[in-house]
Amino acid sequence: MTFAESIREQLQARKGDWPKICAETGISYWWITKFAQGRIGNPGVRHLEALSIYFASLRQSAPASESLNA
Repeated sequence: MTFAESIREQLQARKGDWPKICAETGISYWWITKFAQGRIGNPGVRHLEALSIYFASLRQSAPASESLNA
């Protein structure tokens, strides 16, 4: 699985949270929607890095029992 595929999978698992993800990362809802649908062939490092950092922060703030299941 590539880095982009991993980020796409995490986005799809949190589909209901996309507006919050947009607000916290500064990435547009349009971009997240198109990327999650696989319609952006070359997503660019900036967006993927921002999402990676965001998802990492979620894992760090999760209770211990949740982070063990991640």
